[in-house]
Amino acid sequence: MEPQFSEGRTEQQWIEHIWEQTRLSMPDEHLPTFAELREKRQHLFKSKPHVAFEDNIRDPQNHPFPTPSGKIEIFSKRLYDMNNPEIPALSHYVPAHEGPEDALAKQFPLQLITWKGKNRANSTQYANPWLQEVQIQKLWINPADAQQRGIRQGDTVRIHNQRGICQVPAEVTMRIMPGVVAMQAGAWWQPDAEGVDHGGCANVLSSARITPLAKGNSHQTMLVEVAKYESAV
Repeated sequence: MEPQFSEGRTEQQWIEHIWEQTRLSMPDEHLPTFAELREKRQHLFKSKPHVAFEDNIRDPQNHPFPTPSGKIEIFSKRLYDMNNPEIPALSHYVPAHEGPEDALAKQFPLQLITWKGKNRANSTQYANPWLQEVQIQKLWINPADAQQRGIRQGDTVRIHNQRGICQVPAEVTMRIMPGVVAMQAGAWWQPDAEGVDHGGCANVLSSARITPLAKGNSHQTMLVEVAKYESAV
């Protein structure tokens, strides 16, 4: 497969090819040749700063905004006509599903959020043992919340709600506020025979609900409870 994949080019030839394509696509930049770049080691771009909506401001007649009026609209009649309380025509606060004001918080009082880590791209490279060693999948929990639940640093905990259960070590830290817990996104699902996930996959706790306008995933926050896990063995 190598000849077909490489198209007959070495790694350096690919770099040179891509650079030359870049030069052709940006004639106004007067980019150096690949040989010149290897000699200079750098090139400072001289492009003018990007100005948002520059064409719309400079020539609004020929460059209208993609709205019915062609202008920036503080009130959107298109959103108003949808008659959806989650898509207000005038911006205002909309309580989050499974947020702190949700009645479900009485049963699951902790908000779970996730973040993007440095050791992988979403789920890609999750199984890389070197990167797993650098950053182990853990649940961040505030000392106040941990104390209420008898949880100490490194204890195995179970994060659960009405949808699923995750089991990971606890990271007791002041870097997360009380009432909120957090895990890195992108962990692989690793269920045991009882369906308990041991990979720290937050998706087992999230819903399939979509956002009302863009129809994207909407689980920015999930209500959960956390308990110290005591092995029966």
